[in-house]
Amino acid sequence: MAHFRIRYWKNKRLLCLILPLILVFLTTDIFFSRTATLLTGETNLNTIARHHIAYIKVHKAASSTIQNILLRYGYMRNLTFVLGRNANVYPNVISITESVTKYNIEPPPKNKTFDISCSHVIYNRQSFSAIMPRDTVYLASVREPFTVFISTLHYFRPPYIFNINVSDPISMYLKNPEKYEPEVKNSLTNNRMAFELGFPLQLFHSKNWAGIKEYLKKLDKEMDLILVVERLEESIVLLRRLLHWKLQDILYVPKNKFEALDKKTKSKLNEKFYLRKDAKRKFEKWAVLDYILYKFAVKKLERQIRSQNTDFQNEVAYFKFIRMKVEEFCLKQSKPYRNVTFTVYQSVWNDKFVVDSLMCSQMILRESYFIKEIRYQQYGVLPSEDN
Repeated sequence: MAHFRIRYWKNKRLLCLILPLILVFLTTDIFFSRTATLLTGETNLNTIARHHIAYIKVHKAASSTIQNILLRYGYMRNLTFVLGRNANVYPNVISITESVTKYNIEPPPKNKTFDISCSHVIYNRQSFSAIMPRDTVYLASVREPFTVFISTLHYFRPPYIFNINVSDPISMYLKNPEKYEPEVKNSLTNNRMAFELGFPLQLFHSKNWAGIKEYLKKLDKEMDLILVVERLEESIVLLRRLLHWKLQDILYVPKNKFEALDKKTKSKLNEKFYLRKDAKRKFEKWAVLDYILYKFAVKKLERQIRSQNTDFQNEVAYFKFIRMKVEEFCLKQSKPYRNVTFTVYQSVWNDKFVVDSLMCSQMILRESYFIKEIRYQQYGVLPSEDN
């Protein structure tokens, strides 16, 4: 906005004549500034970045990739993370059966409050509100449910499925999932996304449409953004706009991808792993809540995308291009002992910045090691590497 300085008025009458013109110019400038802001799809181009974030880390929904963005951002700014008490067992887990409580999280350091939660824990708004600031941004991510199912089978090999004493346990399981499933909270395959996003337990048994619709309405109000893996770049750009972060803050290298595993590991994981042609159709009948949740999240995302300005897709395309260049640099050129950098020059959406080996090392660092480092930063305690 233009600023007018009034100096040395000797004639008060002249001031009375000019002052209305000044007000007109100021008002006009405010109008055009607000119009430009609306066109960008952001509430304020100069708004301070938002630091209070609760991310519901849903299993197998690009959650480690998204978590890394949050870990990197908070670590570099010495923000305070919500960490689980079982640090030596699974550093990235608070609980896989319940929401945050005073018993399963570490208290914040002295004279500090929590800024970011991004470890595995079940969503419950009341529980989160008890520990997070009032202006917290609530996020989650979801993925096409059958793809989640396949990824879960690969990575966790649930014993209640793979221990079925037949040559093709997955097909046997899909004939009658309820026969083999453990209790809902202990299952990795019973509408797990819905469970981690806090769906009431009775809905897993009744599949009551009125109850499902009521909870989705609640979730729609409570979640500021649900990222969709199949549209991850668009989701991440929306995240940047929502949090008023910079381009360098949202860059990432995909983590925990099956394609990245070595042949020996893949071969072992593929033992007894057969998917028949009717597998997806059978799974859809079982994963009713997850499919309803996924479709709801896609519609919510599309609604938020439609509310953006006309250059949104241009920013997404630019983000994809830069992200791929940075990934290539970090995986193929950057080494801790090599003094090489990658420069991203100024554009409509970013100032000039440099990607170095430190940034790359943080993007590719395993989440368990990253969280151990954050624990050390917050509490001065580094869990034993023996566990």
